[in-house]
Amino acid sequence: MKKIVLALAMAGACMPVAAQAQDGDYGYEDERPAPASLEKSGIRFEGRVFYERIGDPEDDVIYELGDAVGFGGEVGYDFVAGDNVVVGPYFTYDVSGVESCDGGLCLSSDGFWAAGIHVGLTTGDTGLVFGKLGYSQQSLTLEGPFYDPILDQTFTFDETEKAGGYNFAFGYEHGFGENAYGRLELGISENYDLYGFDFQRSNIGASVGVRF
Repeated sequence: MKKIVLALAMAGACMPVAAQAQDGDYGYEDERPAPASLEKSGIRFEGRVFYERIGDPEDDVIYELGDAVGFGGEVGYDFVAGDNVVVGPYFTYDVSGVESCDGGLCLSSDGFWAAGIHVGLTTGDTGLVFGKLGYSQQSLTLEGPFYDPILDQTFTFDETEKAGGYNFAFGYEHGFGENAYGRLELGISENYDLYGFDFQRSNIGASVGVRF
């Protein structure tokens, strides 16, 4: 009889503890909230418009290839790296109408791409401050006739040259709804030894995207 009373007493003592576990911190009824970075993780696609300038600042003499409005896109995948941090790879491709002509001979931008690591820090419920660092490649096309007065001969060019370097960008993202977002971004890249120049590309733009 004493054993039965003791068992009932122990069961009664355990019941409040079990109830407290269910209703207490991180129990069944009160689970730990998801990190803010979870909302900014996953695969993302975006399109953007931007204004860019391409030139070679060297020895106090700046050679400007030109500036123009362009458009492009980016795809990336971000992983949760902390309660407020995401990190992951990205790939971007841009085109624009940057061009410099002398007579009929023109040097123009024929595309730009970059790939690297994207890091973001969540701010508030919908914001993200981000930075990107990676490898970039710029393509330039030389096209048209060129008259050499020394040789008294005209040469016609139609060729494309590519060169790589680094890409750096930073900006701010604001979320709209569950999946959509908008971004403002400033970027700088350096691509070396293109037709004898180290072309620096600077751009500022806005983009819209979706994340899944």
